[in-house]
Amino acid sequence: MADESSPVKVSVILPCFNEKENILFLIESIHSYLKEHTHEIVVVDDNSPDGTYDLVANSNLPFVKVFKRTSDPSLAKSIRYGIEKSIGDFLIVMDSDFNHKPEYLPIMVDNLKYYDFISASRFVYGGDMRNRFRHICSWLFNIFTRILTRTFVTDSLFGYFAVKREILSLVNFDKVFWGYGDYCIRLMYYLQKKRVSILQIPGVLGERLGGEGNTRMIKTLMQYTVEVIKLVFLTNGKNENK
Repeated sequence: MADESSPVKVSVILPCFNEKENILFLIESIHSYLKEHTHEIVVVDDNSPDGTYDLVANSNLPFVKVFKRTSDPSLAKSIRYGIEKSIGDFLIVMDSDFNHKPEYLPIMVDNLKYYDFISASRFVYGGDMRNRFRHICSWLFNIFTRILTRTFVTDSLFGYFAVKREILSLVNFDKVFWGYGDYCIRLMYYLQKKRVSILQIPGVLGERLGGEGNTRMIKTLMQYTVEVIKLVFLTNGKNENK
């Protein structure tokens, strides 16, 4: 499927931590949905104690690259590492727990022919998530983010997107890829400032097969609120290309 001697069109980046109950099923599903495209799946494990890395490495799947980061744990830095290790022209970033549904992959890839960046959103018509409390909190936070940053993307937290490699190179990785989900807020902010063409598609939050996700909703949103404020006021009047 994917080796260094053949051109790879699509690279799917999967940052993961303690996802042994989900990761192989997800890889199989991604592979099936991208069977019409030359592709690779890049798994970046953040030194999971549950053996996620060994599980993927021992699968010996020819279209999978797997890496282990053993220091400086960070979702955003794992994503950056995966991007830098990938060789695709089109890059897709998604969670490793089925919260991001693989069935959206074909439409995301196909629309990169016409747009620079495809973003799945829970807050456009057809998007949704089951937990009403989390849905409302995320919706309100995204409204706050749009108002403060003066941007239009409706969901800066979902983190399920596809982008052309040359478009991603327009942003300074050091300013974006650190921390946790707040990296996505920064990425959306800088790309919109660059006026890249963005298509939002409806995204419904999926259900993980096993394991536990982030349960600290309010604390996380408070942290992200601070990052939005810092992003707006610390970049105001500065040259964002540096």
